[in-house]
Amino acid sequence: MQTTDKILLKAIENKDRKAFSQFYKRYSRPVLCFVLSKVHNKEIAKDIIQNFWLSFWENPSILRANEDGCVKVFMLQYLRFRIYDTYRIAVPETILAEDIDIVSPLTSHENIEKEELLQIVRDALKNSSILTQNTFWMRVENVSAKEVANELNTTSQTVHNAFSKSLGTIRDYLKKHYPEISKSGIRLFTLIVSVTIYFFR
Repeated sequence: MQTTDKILLKAIENKDRKAFSQFYKRYSRPVLCFVLSKVHNKEIAKDIIQNFWLSFWENPSILRANEDGCVKVFMLQYLRFRIYDTYRIAVPETILAEDIDIVSPLTSHENIEKEELLQIVRDALKNSSILTQNTFWMRVENVSAKEVANELNTTSQTVHNAFSKSLGTIRDYLKKHYPEISKSGIRLFTLIVSVTIYFFR
């Protein structure tokens, strides 16, 4: 009977090299194929993969098993965010929404799963007010704060506040439902801005 990923993770936490080797043999090819299918650049893919395996050995808790004892779903999700992190532009956490250069795309890699990312954001904002949701999506669509304010019959300051609130809501949602992002040390604000403004075009 094949040893489950969950059992291997526990052993790897105790620095069991044999367990790590078994896990590596099980997933090295899927990891390689997945990253290459998203990045299409061997050197960048190599860096992402090497960093992944190093991070995993140092801290196996970056992954977790599902109810069936398999880590594949969480592993691929983790790798997706490593790819986003690789292509992100660092945005100061105190920057105003108006100062973000929304026009310039971060990358030409259009093959990354936009719909999956969009669904995460939709789920995060589904309980927010209509004003907050409309403000968020209009800003993402490169509508200026002033134009949003006129369209929604409110003030520019309210638009800034609503956009900031939406980012906070998404950040909290990611922390709750995607804890592997927090564990990885990614700056969540940067991830949110990168995902929403640069990929949803």
